[in-house]
Parts: sequence; structure tokens; C-alpha cells
Amino acid sequence: MEKRKARLRDGREVTLRLLEPNDKEQLLGMFTRFSQDALMWSNPPYDEEKISRWMGGAETGLSIVAVFDNNLVGIAAIHEYTRPRKKGTGGMVIYIHQDFLGVGLGTTMTKNLLSIAEKKGLHRIGLWVIEDNKAAVGLYRKLGFKIEGLLQDAYFGTDGKYHNMLVMGIVFPEN
Repeated sequence: MEKRKARLRDGREVTLRLLEPNDKEQLLGMFTRFSQDALMWSNPPYDEEKISRWMGGAETGLSIVAVFDNNLVGIAAIHEYTRPRKKGTGGMVIYIHQDFLGVGLGTTMTKNLLSIAEKKGLHRIGLWVIEDNKAAVGLYRKLGFKIEGLLQDAYFGTDGKYHNMLVMGIVFPEN
């Protein structure tokens, strides 16, 4: 993926590009700037160990970032499974800074990432999402993900309550 500009619904312009090996510190910094509300449905901590695992996406080309004003404001990544029985499949995550929610960045990043995955020959992408995270569920459905299952009370939220998780996936048409 070449660097590309994306204009958001609020008029701001971000640069989308592949995650690079030297992005580790910026990625750590991005998560320190996230509000608790933005992390409500996430799975912290976002520490050096977790970020280091994600940096593997810089090698596979299946992680993209959004840059605004020289700061990372989003990451979307697919971890391609390496076991033979999971050939051609992967799991997806996306995180968007709270100042960029609701303006089309999630849609733009997800579309670009799915395009990369399909061009790389992946067959299926899956994800888990909290059922109450209506914005994320809506985004995934809009882009073709289907609900494949429900994990009842599988996520303990910051509100002190259990929440259901949805298993969602998208299968690319055979080439």
C-alpha cells in the first residue's frame, strides 16, 4: 500500500500508510492519549509487550496506521494465522483515537486493510466485538462481516458488568 490521503467527513485529512518498524514509540504514545471512554470496549493494557507483538504486522504488511499532524491516531491490523489448519485466515483489530470517532476513519481504514488482505490471498478475516459497541458492530456489518456467534457474558466491562461478545467474520470470494 502506498501512502494515501483520506479526507474525513469533518474535513480533516489523514495519511494512511503501512505500519513501519520505527512506529513502536508512536504507537505506545497513541494509546496514552486515548480517553477511558475510547478504551471502554478494548482489552488493555497497551504496554510495550502487546505493542511489540503488533509490530509483527510491520513485517507482514497487514497493519495500517492513520497519521494526523505527525501523530498516529489509529491502527488497523490483521494477524495472519500461521498454523496449517488456519491457512488463509486471520484476526482483525482496530483502534481509533476518540477525536477521530464518527468521522469515517474506521470505515476508511477497515476498507483499506481488507483490500490488502484480499490482495494477499487471505480467505477469511474474523474478529470479536462487544455486542454493546453498536458503532463497531454497525461498521463491520456495513463492510460485509457477518455475525457468526455469540459469547454470552464473555467480557467484563469497566462498568462492572458482563457483556456479550459477537464473533464476526468475512469470507472473500474465491479468485
